[in-house]
Order: sequence, then C-alpha cells, then structure tokens
Amino acid sequence: MASVMVKVAGEGLVSKAHRNSDSGPTSGSSVIYEVIGVPDGIAEGDVVEAIKKVANNVPHNDSYEVEYAALVG
Repeated sequence: MASVMVKVAGEGLVSKAHRNSDSGPTSGSSVIYEVIGVPDGIAEGDVVEAIKKVANNVPHNDSYEVEYAALVG
C-alpha cells in the first residue's frame, strides 16, 4: 500500500502534490490531502481522478488523510 499527495486548489484545480508536501491547508486557498491505503498497481493519475469526483466534499480526518477506499467505494 502506498500514499499519494493531492492538491485541491480553491478554484477547483486538482493535481498531484509533491510527495514531501505537508497535508492540510496551504498559505493560499489550496488544501493538500494525503490519500492513504492506495493499492499497488493504482496509478497516481487514477488517485487524482478519484479526488476530482469528490473535490467539494473530500472525506478526510483531522490530519487531512483520506482513505483510498472511501474515494472509490
């Protein structure tokens, strides 16, 4: 299992964030989420697409971690 950092900008743009980014709100209007529990073989682009589908209501915890299963389940 792996994790992928995804950035959701305030204007709605969703993209892969740098792997060393800290999860949580940025100094701008963006939020960085750490998608955890990503199964081996799932491309980072697929994780970004899964976040795009729920970008307005990402199911995260207090640490801005998101279970991959919650995005696709």
